[in-house]
Amino acid sequence: WRAGFTRPASGFVSQPEPRSIGMVARGRQLVAGNLLLGGVLVEAPGRTLWGAMSPEPGFIEAAQGFTWLDDLAAAGDLGARTRAQDWVFDWIARYGRGKGPGWSPDLTGRRLIRWINHALMLLSGKDRAESAAFFAALTRQTVYLSLRWKAAAPGLPRFEALTGLVCAGLAMTGMERLTTPALAALARDCASEINSEGGIPTRNPEELLEVFTLLTWAAQTLDEAGRKAPPELTAAIMRIAPTLRALRHADGGLARFHGGGRGLEGRLDHALAQSGIRPMAITGLAMGFARMAAGRTTVIVDAKSPPEGRASTAAHASTLAFEMTSGRRPVIVSCGSGAPFGAEWRRAGRATASHSTLTIDGYSSSRLGQAERLTDRAQVVPPRTTQGPDGQALLIGHTGWAATHGLTHMRGLELSPDGRALMGQDTLGALTGAE
Repeated sequence: WRAGFTRPASGFVSQPEPRSIGMVARGRQLVAGNLLLGGVLVEAPGRTLWGAMSPEPGFIEAAQGFTWLDDLAAAGDLGARTRAQDWVFDWIARYGRGKGPGWSPDLTGRRLIRWINHALMLLSGKDRAESAAFFAALTRQTVYLSLRWKAAAPGLPRFEALTGLVCAGLAMTGMERLTTPALAALARDCASEINSEGGIPTRNPEELLEVFTLLTWAAQTLDEAGRKAPPELTAAIMRIAPTLRALRHADGGLARFHGGGRGLEGRLDHALAQSGIRPMAITGLAMGFARMAAGRTTVIVDAKSPPEGRASTAAHASTLAFEMTSGRRPVIVSCGSGAPFGAEWRRAGRATASHSTLTIDGYSSSRLGQAERLTDRAQVVPPRTTQGPDGQALLIGHTGWAATHGLTHMRGLELSPDGRALMGQDTLGALTGAE
């Protein structure tokens, strides 16, 4: 309501350029009326997205975040453009004055970025009244973000809100005054939420990629506007880049851990290329993951205790689990997040049995407590790594079953110098007389 009193922007400072990547196949499915959003499929040929909404929270979030605009833009034909325009202007008519479920800071930031990215497509062929309505809706969302970004949870939601505010403030006429406080807040979050190893508290590789992508977009927008990025923003990008490269399999996908998937094909390579950060070797663990690589084979091991506190609400009991990729072929993988298939599958995907590691009698190595948080967390025995003429070796353990069974799990892995042989041994043992 308060945001609606601001004088609307009259246009863009410069011509917006698309930065996000979509999938052509998804775009064509949307044009055909097959709305697969948030893991929920709604078949609605000939109907607007907002007239065929599913009550599922995942569907609503995916619809209101407007990432589907990337897919329609990737399809790129007249049908895709018409569908994008119809759905955006229908959203303005239904929700543009502040009503509906899409008015949260993170979703608003995500939506603003897509609207600006694809503004040329959305405004193509539109008259002055429709353009004015578009800029009025953009202005209301931008001012709303300037008033409400603090309500976004720390981490990815707040990065989405602040990046959307920065990009919108620099893109539209008369909105630049909102950029400076948003940049200061973004710099503070870069310093507090991204640790010295280039990791985030959730230890979710795909979420780290999302944060990295948002920060590179903010830095590019500032550069194009002739403004210097805060040193905290630049330093965060430089810390994250080598960590993401360490979590990248030989086939270009990310390791599936702690609720994250492999990422959209090409998204990781594109983000790393856009950042301009040169590849560099990383020593030790990368966000708690150990990497072994030889030839065309990569092995990525979860070598740290699961996240704790608020960061553990989506964490998995995957301690000591590993994924292996040979060339373009994933050979050993985790199940990944079951969230798109409902609450029960989400819970099942978090269990140790959904990962490539040992379990005892159905017990996960870490257990769920209140509010879906991991409270009984496996503690890791510090890893030992060696590299020699016989290849790379990793020895690591955890005490996740010491309290329940009196047993400590030790895992040893050896990767041959040519990457064509992986050998492993699991050992369970009682380390004390009481155990």
